[in-house]
Amino acid sequence: MRRRSTILSGLATAVLAAAAGSASAAVTALVGGTLVDGTGTPPINNSVVLIDGARIVAAGRRDAIAIPSDAAVVSTVGLTVLPGLIDIAVHLDQLGHGSRARWHEAYEPLTDKVVLPVAARALLSAGVTTARDIGTPLERTKPLRQRIDAGKTPGPSLLLSGAHLGRSAHGREHEWVAHTATELRQAVQKMAAQGADLLILDDAAEYSPGELSTLHYAAEDAGLRWFAWVQTDADIAPSVQAGAYGLIGLGTDFHEALPADAAVALASRAAGGRPVYWALGASVLINHEWLRSNAAPLGESRWKAGLPPIVAEELQRSLADISAHPIDLETPTLRSQAQGARIRAARAAGARFIVGSLAGEPGHIPSRATWQEAEALVTEAGYSPTEALRAATLDAAFVLGRDADIGSIVPGKIADIVAVRGDVLRNIDHLADVRLVYHRGVRYAPTSADDEEAP
Repeated sequence: MRRRSTILSGLATAVLAAAAGSASAAVTALVGGTLVDGTGTPPINNSVVLIDGARIVAAGRRDAIAIPSDAAVVSTVGLTVLPGLIDIAVHLDQLGHGSRARWHEAYEPLTDKVVLPVAARALLSAGVTTARDIGTPLERTKPLRQRIDAGKTPGPSLLLSGAHLGRSAHGREHEWVAHTATELRQAVQKMAAQGADLLILDDAAEYSPGELSTLHYAAEDAGLRWFAWVQTDADIAPSVQAGAYGLIGLGTDFHEALPADAAVALASRAAGGRPVYWALGASVLINHEWLRSNAAPLGESRWKAGLPPIVAEELQRSLADISAHPIDLETPTLRSQAQGARIRAARAAGARFIVGSLAGEPGHIPSRATWQEAEALVTEAGYSPTEALRAATLDAAFVLGRDADIGSIVPGKIADIVAVRGDVLRNIDHLADVRLVYHRGVRYAPTSADDEEAP
């Protein structure tokens, strides 16, 4: 208990210290950077983005936009200015510890006061301005969202699923179990009443088409989109055929080809103009395998930001020998060899990929996970950096039903903006080098360059 009190005290201090967003003038001008606005238009060099309160009021070439004389000018010279990143599948109740069992044993009592705010701040510091938590109970995440919305805790805008819904218990601490169509309908209604923004379904293959149809229409009636958690290949086709808006995860199978029924179902939805949006979580396995052979990233200081030394040391020890804590996949090395072909097969069948990193999974540190997932779309799915960036911004905003407000830098939208060092359209890895973060018009992350009036 004394150790937990020390952890809690240190984390509270770190979070409070980080929560002070800088006060700003009525208008903030981001001046001089290369603007990639997320709409697909060519980059704009020597750009200006004007922020008034929480909204963008102008964005474009510097010679075309008048900067108010009383604006607070922030130099973005040498930086690429982008829409805030969106990660549609994160675990806020985890921080990437190598051992699930050890994590829950040591940190479960500290989830509300410690883990959730640290995970939220880590995501925001990495340029993630909107995130969708999957699996954490709503009674825990709703208070966190309220604190973020009130400006009391730094973190991204949050959408919440609450616990997974399924036919069987999977050993998760929190889950809804429904065996019949009636129980499915009742569960959907209860989850909607509790404030869920979406539904995550396990065990799709174990339900009949009629039961899945009941779930689908109950979700529609409640105004909720439902997504299927892919545990095995058998879950893909019934989920897609039943109308799931999207899929999450790649499951534990490691065949290079998708099952024929899954490929047909994906192709049919794409041909009908309703493509399935798939948050792969491909970077979980990639990062796990990378850490097995190269622990160099653990020496970086960025992922430790905001963490008291005692927690950072615990996490680092758990990851130093990641092989001692295998993730929930059999034969991960064989799985990694097949993953790229499998993902490309899904793309060929018509699936649309979006960034859902599964941040918090073992070995997957929240401050690194989102850019690693964007990178995986380039290396594994064959996306161009431009396509991967869109998957982390405007396409993800569309999937969340928020594309009218976020996902691109255009006048009228919320001022969720990041600036990174380097040209992300040539090398998506530059998403890792975040220098500025604006969330709803408030600046949180520091830049390496001093604020100054642009020349």
